[in-house]
Amino acid sequence: MDKIAALLPQHAPGNLPYWMLFVSGLAVFNGIQNYLTTSLTRRVYARKPALVNPLQARLFGVWTLMSAAVRIYAAYNLHLKPMYDLALVSYVLALGHFASEAVVYGTAGLQGLAGPLIVASTSLYWMISQYDFYVRV
Repeated sequence: MDKIAALLPQHAPGNLPYWMLFVSGLAVFNGIQNYLTTSLTRRVYARKPALVNPLQARLFGVWTLMSAAVRIYAAYNLHLKPMYDLALVSYVLALGHFASEAVVYGTAGLQGLAGPLIVASTSLYWMISQYDFYVRV
């Protein structure tokens, strides 16, 4: 158990770093599954599943893996303003993407978006409200 604890962020207090690692772990799974199948991605974009094809799924997978990498790195470096800001922007982009797919483009329904919307909005609120606690300029 000590070996696992040694891998967790040591420099940042609070639970935000652990949340970001958890969310990143889910994102890694999601990114990899986009390379293997389009079935889960079709659930997110359930209003127009025919638009989900292998190329689109792989692009979504790369985007998701990049977001996970940014958030993992930020979890270990929340005290650095550029990393904190970059992770914050990654959640803004995710929330913007999923909201626009639901409202503007009509490709995603609430059932498929519940998870991403909850994660993005919760993370955004948490990061904005705790900005001064974690960032040391």
